[in-house]
Amino acid sequence: MRQISYILKIAFFLCICGASRAQMLLPSLSNTLDKYPNFNPEYIKKHNVKTITFDILDKKDLQVAVDKGLVHYYEFDKNGLLTRFYYTVIAKTVTQEFHSRPVYHKRRKISNGGVYYKNEYIYDTISTRFYYDEKHRIILSRYNDGAYYEATYYEYDSLDNITKLLRAKETNVSGERNVFQLGMQTILSDERFQYVRTGDRQIKKLCLNDEGRVFKEVIITYDENRAPLSFNEVFTATWISQESKFFYNLKQQLIAKIYTSNTGDLLKTVSDFEYDEKDNLLTEKQYRNEVLRNELSYLFEETDQKVKSFINRDYINKSIRITKVYYTFW
Repeated sequence: MRQISYILKIAFFLCICGASRAQMLLPSLSNTLDKYPNFNPEYIKKHNVKTITFDILDKKDLQVAVDKGLVHYYEFDKNGLLTRFYYTVIAKTVTQEFHSRPVYHKRRKISNGGVYYKNEYIYDTISTRFYYDEKHRIILSRYNDGAYYEATYYEYDSLDNITKLLRAKETNVSGERNVFQLGMQTILSDERFQYVRTGDRQIKKLCLNDEGRVFKEVIITYDENRAPLSFNEVFTATWISQESKFFYNLKQQLIAKIYTSNTGDLLKTVSDFEYDEKDNLLTEKQYRNEVLRNELSYLFEETDQKVKSFINRDYINKSIRITKVYYTFW
């Protein structure tokens, strides 16, 4: 799930010191196009941010921009941790017919009445809630889409490594969408993890299935600042392998990540990151097999460097998504 990767990215980037902690956004370690930027919990806590709302406007090339009322909404606790995320999607479009009356001026008709049509949208809301323990570690995330609920439960060892991920389909018997009371629970997957230190800056992560068998090995290599340099993943029963590499500047800011996989056709994704003079994440360019697919650009407030808007240029679909950002505070 996308929400799991969000939490794991926080855990990795809290190990990175220096100027990166001052910025509101941190570049993502995932190899996918994320639904939203990676918020820095330290910044959110310092500036007492309670909620963030993204007001989204989409525009196709050579067409007029259309505001479809789409929003992304985030709630944070006072520790700067994300507690709820929801977004709207259009479930149905209804075309309404409207009639306009004739227009008169001094009893003289200057315009006939007419008929015009307008689209009205019916939305679905998809949400996820996050729950933490006293050490601010994620212990439960629960995804909800209509009547469907899916939860992920986390367990840790004494070194805060995740040792278990349990995914389950659940039912809510409370009768209210915003009040969850567990009814039935069906286990979807049960993954266990073991960790073996193979060097001062290297760990082997063993991924076990619900039968206790290793199905994947991951070699994680770090630099002297405990920032990840590479993830090398090998699936033990097949020839499938995946590799992620990360590159940093002198300020320990992520400037590039490269992901390669041989899951089918050879896949290579590259993301390049640029920062402004105040160390804010300014742009991100995303490539797939050497083709530029997306370019994200951010604008910031001068006073506290909050993101006030950002643009995602989609070169494949020839469109632009313009997002305005609104805040509330504790």
